[in-house]
Amino acid sequence: MEVVVPIHPLDPILDWLPGYDFAVLQHGWTRHGRDYVFRIEDCIGKDPGQHELTFTHVVTLEYETRVRDDVWRVSWDDVFTNYERWIAEGEPRGYVWGTKWSDAYPGIKAIRDSQRATNWSEKVKHPMYEVTLETDRFGIALIFHSILHRKISDDTSTISKAIIPL
Repeated sequence: MEVVVPIHPLDPILDWLPGYDFAVLQHGWTRHGRDYVFRIEDCIGKDPGQHELTFTHVVTLEYETRVRDDVWRVSWDDVFTNYERWIAEGEPRGYVWGTKWSDAYPGIKAIRDSQRATNWSEKVKHPMYEVTLETDRFGIALIFHSILHRKISDDTSTISKAIIPL
């Protein structure tokens, strides 16, 4: 008897997007507050450019910094939120928030057999899934229903400064 493994909504995305080393340019809630959007940029996958991933029907979102506490202490000043100002100030030691993007590493992962997603599926009577996305700046875990995707542009100017395709 063949075992059928259900497809996770992230699987079709990972057909063209590498699981790591893409830029997260922006992320946040949609205006209506139900869905959560990531604007990303990739230069090494099958469809380089900028893309928008909208996770729909988000019932749980957990955000945590990936910047160490000792680095936070030396990166507290607003000079770190503006890249040009940080350079003008002599590039002080600390985490530069003003780069305005973060590297997806270790990256995005589908959490299969998620008990949290199963619990939400039972509550809302719709299939729910779990994903984690970790960057050098933050980690996010979310429980959601589906993913919408649209390509925004072919621009890879941000991530291609840091990632060199082999």
